[in-house]
Order: sequence, then C-alpha cells, then structure tokens
Amino acid sequence: MKIDNRKKEFLERRRQKNIREEPHQFKTIEEKKRTREEVEQIKKDLITFAKTPWGKRWIQSNLEIGRPFRMQRGIEYVKDNRRIDNISINPGQIFATVQGTAPTPYRVKINLDIIADNEWKLIVNSISDKAENLVNLIEGRLSKNIIEIIESTGQSLFPNTDHGLNASCSCPDNAVPCKHIAAVILYIARVLDYNPLLLFELAGKTKNDLFSALNFFKKTTPSKKSEKNDTKPNLSSKIDFEFEVPKILVKDLVLKQDIDLDAFNLGFKIKKPKKIIETVENLGIPDTIENKAFEIVFKKIYEVISLKIYELSRELD
Repeated sequence: MKIDNRKKEFLERRRQKNIREEPHQFKTIEEKKRTREEVEQIKKDLITFAKTPWGKRWIQSNLEIGRPFRMQRGIEYVKDNRRIDNISINPGQIFATVQGTAPTPYRVKINLDIIADNEWKLIVNSISDKAENLVNLIEGRLSKNIIEIIESTGQSLFPNTDHGLNASCSCPDNAVPCKHIAAVILYIARVLDYNPLLLFELAGKTKNDLFSALNFFKKTTPSKKSEKNDTKPNLSSKIDFEFEVPKILVKDLVLKQDIDLDAFNLGFKIKKPKKIIETVENLGIPDTIENKAFEIVFKKIYEVISLKIYELSRELD
C-alpha cells in the first residue's frame, strides 16, 4: 500500500511539473488557444529584445528549440548589468558567469558548430565578389546578402538547434535552457548588435583572419635596400598598395594627340555650408546608437568642423 501511495505521489508531482513545463497541456481548447497567443507574444518580445536583423536572427535561432517560457525567464537577469560577467567568446564556445540566488555565480557554457576551413574558402570567395559586402563588413554590418551567401553553402553563423541547444549550466536546474543560459543568449544578442563579426569568430574565423582572407589591401613588398636604410620610421612616406588600375601620364596624351596641357588644369571652389545638419540626417546615425545625447553632440561637432574647414579654405584663396 505504501508503495502504491508513493507511486501516486510521484506521478502527481510529475504531472504538475509537466503542466509547469508545457502549459499548453491539460487545458481546454480555449485555454490552449490563449496559450498559443501568449507564446507568440513572448517570442515577439524576445526577438525584439535585439535591435539589429542579425541580433534578432540570433534569438530566433535559439527559440527554435521550442522553449519560449524558459527563454523569457532570462530577460530580467540580462537587464541587470551586475548579474552577467566574465564573458568569453571563442571559436565554437561562449562562456559566462551568471549571478543567481546562490552566493557563487553559476558557470554557463554554450557550444556552437565551427565551419570547416574548406567551407570558409568558398564563403570568402563568394563574399569578396561584391565590394558592397566588403564595405558592410568594414562598417560592422552583417547584410542579408552575406548571410545568404554563407547559408547557400549549407553553413550558418547562427546556432543549429535541430537537436536541441548544446549548452550547460552549473545551477541545480538541469533543463536547457535554464534562466541563466537564457540570460547569456539574450545578452549575446545585444553584444552582436554592436559587433556582428563575433558571429564569424564563433564559427571559427576571427576578425583579423576574416579580413586577411578577404584581402582588403595587398601591401607591396618593400625592397631590401629600403629595409636596411630605414632605421627610423618615415612619417611622411605613404604606404603603397597594388591596384589593377592603368596609369597614363598626361604628357603622353599631349604628345600623341597634340592636346593643350592647360586643358588639364583643374580647379574647384569651396562654398560656405548652408544646411549642415541635413547632411548628417541624410547619412543617418548608426542604428546601434540609441543615446539621443550622442546624436546632439555629434551634430554639433559636425557643424563646428564643417565651418572650420570652410574658414581654413578661405585662407588659401
């Protein structure tokens, strides 16, 4: 009899736990409908926690494990700057400590897939085909085109959660994600808002390795003679880069076609700027900057510099 009672108690505890973990079960049709609407709203709130398309995609990828209620538990943690610390981002792994209710912070590890070197070669070659892609990366943007290029090779910069989230936490909660893992995931989304190139590092390609592979600049090899003679850095010298641009001297054109050399004298005038702030508004303030005070100060700096340049140009007339 005692065994039966214990079994009943165990089954009841498990049922209650299932209700807490999967709130859509053991409910009426109307209750399930309300739960689905609640789940969709939670997902929307979680995704909009990030500010950029790539930050939102990071959260969305993690939500594919189907635990929105558990992910939601991490929001209050990530909003408290004192809770998350010791963040380390390396190829294939994120490590962080999260201060919970216990005196000692919990250790969180999130493991991610690394893209193989041979796949990186294909990705880098495709990205470098368009100058726009290079500009976006230099300016710290992860464009839709770059994401599509990577995913067309069967790879991704975002977590593959088909088999669940590969993460662990030292807290007593064995479920994945616990609120501490969820907090780190959401915190990383905000970090990626400002630095999407960390996604490349997580996938196995650091920023320096990526830029080196993309071959932004091909520096010319200095001669041995100049290496020996240059004991001190020459600040006035320019760094030479190789560009495939044909060089035609003006005098060669003149000799061949009997052109007046004065025709090649170029001139320009600098006018006093009229609508200074309009230029800044057209360019736009970066999406990752939310501080209104920064925008005000930036515009004032731009205005002062523009007028100063104009005054200096007048002195050269």
